[in-house]
Parts: sequence; C-alpha cells; structure tokens
Amino acid sequence: MSRILILDDELNLQKSLALFWAEKGFEVRTASTAAEGLAIIGDFLPQVVILDVRLPDASGLDILEPITKQSPDSKVIVITAHHDMETTIKAMRRGAFDYIHKPLDIDELEQSVARATHQPVIADQLAGEPRAGEGGQDYHRLVGNSKAMRQTYKAIGKLTTNLATVLIQGETGTGKEVTARVIHERSPLAGQPFVTIDCTTLVDSLMESELFGHERGAFTGAVSTKKGRLEMASQGTIFFDEIGELSPSVQAKLLGFLERREFCRVGGVQTLRSGARIIGATNQSLDDMAKQGRFRRDLLFRLKVATIELPPLRERIEDLDQMVPFFLRRINRELGTKVEYVEKGAGAVLRAYDWPGNVRELLNVLTKAVIDCKGEVLLTGAIKAALAHSSDKQGPGAAFPTLAEAEQAHLELALKVTAWNVSATARLLGVSRPTLRGRLSKYGLIRPENRQGGKN
Repeated sequence: MSRILILDDELNLQKSLALFWAEKGFEVRTASTAAEGLAIIGDFLPQVVILDVRLPDASGLDILEPITKQSPDSKVIVITAHHDMETTIKAMRRGAFDYIHKPLDIDELEQSVARATHQPVIADQLAGEPRAGEGGQDYHRLVGNSKAMRQTYKAIGKLTTNLATVLIQGETGTGKEVTARVIHERSPLAGQPFVTIDCTTLVDSLMESELFGHERGAFTGAVSTKKGRLEMASQGTIFFDEIGELSPSVQAKLLGFLERREFCRVGGVQTLRSGARIIGATNQSLDDMAKQGRFRRDLLFRLKVATIELPPLRERIEDLDQMVPFFLRRINRELGTKVEYVEKGAGAVLRAYDWPGNVRELLNVLTKAVIDCKGEVLLTGAIKAALAHSSDKQGPGAAFPTLAEAEQAHLELALKVTAWNVSATARLLGVSRPTLRGRLSKYGLIRPENRQGGKN
C-alpha cells in the first residue's frame, strides 16, 4: 500500500485530500505544522508528501531538505498560492518533485501523485538560494503565471541543479536567451562567464575561429593568438543562439567537443579542455532539419539531453496582466519616463492582438507607446498607433526591406528610444557595446549633434 503524508494547515483542505487519497487505497497521515510533519516522516516514510508552502511554524520550502534527508525516497509535491518564477525555481532546486498552484486542480494533483509513485529515485538535489543576475534581475527574468509558464519554471528549476546540455525551442522573440541566462545564474555555474554565439551573424569561415579560437598566423589576418568562445566560457555557460544555422562542418566539430570536451585552436596543436555547459536555442524544428539532412542527428541527440519549449505569447495572453507593468517599470527606468498607469481600453487592445513577434514585439510596442505618452497614463490611442506600426512591419503584404535596411532601421529606432545612450541601446538590443559600435560604424550612424553641416 502506498503511503502519503498531507502537510497543510487548512483543515478543510487537509480532510478533503485525506479522504480522497484514502478512497484511492493510500495509507494517509496528516499534519498541520512543520514540527508535526517532521515527527511523522521518519517512522512513516511516505512515498509522497503533499506540502503547503505556508505553515504556522515554518516555510514549507525550509523543510524540504529535512524531509528528503529523513526519507530520501519521498517525493515532495509543493502546493502554494504563490505564483512567481523565483518561488517555483527555489522549490524545484531544493528537491521538490512537483509544484502545483492553488486553488488545486485535483486531476493535476492526482497525475502528479501517480508519477511520483512510479518514478525511480532521482539524483540528490543541490541546496542553495538562486542568484540574481548582474545588472538587475529584471533583465534576466521570465514573467507570467499561465500554466505553460509554470511548467517552464519547473523545468528550469530542475536544470539549475545539474549541468546537463539544454535545447530551448520557441518562436523568435519568446525569450530563449533570457531563459538560458536564468538557468545559468541559478545553477552551480553562477558567477562564471555566460558567453553567447549568435549563429545567424557569423559566416562559416569565421565560426570555427570564433568557437575554438586561433593561433597567430593560422590564416590571413590572424595577426595574434585569439581565444575562442569555448575557452572564454571556461567553466561557465556557452549559449548558441539559433544553433540550427551552424554549418555541417562546425556541427561535426561541436559534436566532437561534446563527446570529448577537448578542442584545439585553429592552426594550433595544443589540446585544450573546457567544462562549459552548452545551451542551444532554435526557432526551427531540428527534428525536421535532421530528417532533411540539414542537421546532424547525432548532434541533435547530444543537445536534447534536456529540452524546454517556450510558448508563444498568443498562447498565454493572460500573462499580459503581469508583463505590461513589468515592462513599463523597465522602460521607465531606461528612458527616464514616468508612465505608471494603463488606460482600461489599452489593456483590451493588447489582449486582442495576436503578437507574431512575441515578447520582443510587446516590449517594442510598449516602448514606442510610452515615448508618445506625455503623462503618467499609457493611453489606448498610443497603443493602437504603436501596434499599427508594428503590424505594418510584420504583415504579409508589407514590402520587405533588405536585411541591411532592416538592421539599420532597427538600430535607428533603438537609438532614438534611448536618446543615443550607447549602453542603454546595447542592453535594449541584447548585444555588447563593441558589437553595437561596430554596427554604428558599418551604417555610418552618428549622434545628431556630432554631424557636420547642420540643417540643409
């Protein structure tokens, strides 16, 4: 007979759950405080513990580790009214088997208990608090309480306790790099480098050098020895953005590194090692690409040790209630604006839109609307104008600019938004300052007051 302990101080809920599981054939014990629960655990050794976060004498999160120490085989299902990313990740990091929100969906809870009573024991979880990212947690945070996002938080929580290779899949603009940073900064690698490779911006001839580095004289233009991204990442994380764009030759070399954790710089003979965690992201189906022969199936298996599917914004519209104020605070901080309120009609307009550009488009729309607002209220008219501009750019009938034209226009818009603050523009675009300065030079973009000749 399976044993289950219900640790919750809501007596009506406690009794209801006890009756439900007793009728299912479980041997049931109940407790209303952390002390009572811990006293029962050692002798009862339940297969499953249903644990409320808020108890009269302690936080449920604080007794997760004592529970698993007394009864290592027990699976702890945390139930709570808290709906935020950090609490979810903290629970999973401390060893929770699952994390379910109140009001309880009994079918969801029953499915979780069924998994808990059949799943083999997993490796010990690492203890410790999640760490906020440098420069403020807002830039490295996911927002939303929809069911899809709660599943994402639980997946992230499990990945922060190990160094498994991860593949993050989702449409453009869903927050794949932010997700990778959240995993990194709440993992044992926190404090180590987080290095990004944008696989769409580097030509094949340079990709190998960027990844592995090169020795002086290895090729024309190699005037000095250069470390590659793997070497720079050291014991940290290297993030491959749009990894499906890697050429076949670089795919083969990356596979070799994943198998041996060794590499040589281009033109070098010394074998180097790197313990960097690999996180890849893609907006394409790598399974379809593998079937078509455009992506190595053996590399795909190596990357899919763990996967996270990020939902598009249109499938979690309810998250706008949290995302809009979150982004408004960020925009106010960056631009020095003071938009504190959202007109009721504006919220309805945002919820009616289908967001083909996902979270990235939402941030851009809100930024443009805030710039057009003169007071503290985000007006419906400003939102409509910003959405019209955005949908014109995304619509199927729109005239497509060249890639260079689109990049230049995007840079000009970002510079206007930040009043030519290079640091703020780099953060807004998610690139480094040197990369941004290189793009400004490429397109001859000069701060207006520094241009010669004045007005025509």
